[in-house]
Amino acid sequence: MQEDPVRMWRPSGEERVLLMAGPTSQYRIDPRGEYVFGILDGENPMRSRRGRERRLVQPGQLVAWDPSAAHEGSAVEGHPWTSRLMVVEVADLTALSHDPESNSLADVVFPEPVLDDPLLAASFKDLFQAFESASTQLERNERLAEWLQDLISRSSAVRPRRSATSRREERALQVAFDYIGDQPERNVGLDELADAAGLGKFRLIRLFRERTGLPPHALQIAHRIRLARRLLEDGEPIAQAAAAVGFVDQSHLHRHFERSLGLTPAKYQQRFRRG
Repeated sequence: MQEDPVRMWRPSGEERVLLMAGPTSQYRIDPRGEYVFGILDGENPMRSRRGRERRLVQPGQLVAWDPSAAHEGSAVEGHPWTSRLMVVEVADLTALSHDPESNSLADVVFPEPVLDDPLLAASFKDLFQAFESASTQLERNERLAEWLQDLISRSSAVRPRRSATSRREERALQVAFDYIGDQPERNVGLDELADAAGLGKFRLIRLFRERTGLPPHALQIAHRIRLARRLLEDGEPIAQAAAAVGFVDQSHLHRHFERSLGLTPAKYQQRFRRG
């Protein structure tokens, strides 16, 4: 987001949810392992673009952006629009709405990200209000899980798989996910990751892409960015945050951070403090 009035905050106790609200005239987000949900308030529409797809989002409509591609928005005739956004920072969306054993990782995609569904829109407003209010963490978690389940059942598709996986490969893939997620700051090589998972490295890369839409290194960067956000939210200096999460220097954090959420680390820190 590019306009100062946009507020950003994380509800107390919520490690996976980032909230944004306010007027803006343009944005660009390249989500990696996270989903962006939102609704347009006010009277002005927004033009959206994802790859070759072009859409006009009207006030009252929901948007549900999966991590499959970068997307951006711009004002119509220079009139800023107002929105409420919820960024769910998790590669496994289904784990938030179902039992983890019943669904595989990151299979949920939204082929049509602009949804004209008044019931879903109304329930999203209620959900957002619950996250803004002094509701308990249990209530927020329940509301989010129920809303995601409703959204997924009515509006999502399943990412096509190009190859079958055995139970051994499923377990190996989960080991690889955990290996990256538990120590994102480490400079892990592909051979090391493949050895830890017990799979061939080319098979491992293929399974990563099929399940998450990302190669292993991109998922590692996504984890680093999410960890950097937490440090910046706590007031950590940018250079120290970059070093702590494994980036070579501050400029590398700057480049990847701005690409992921359309903000520099400094602007994110300023805006989050105001929120």
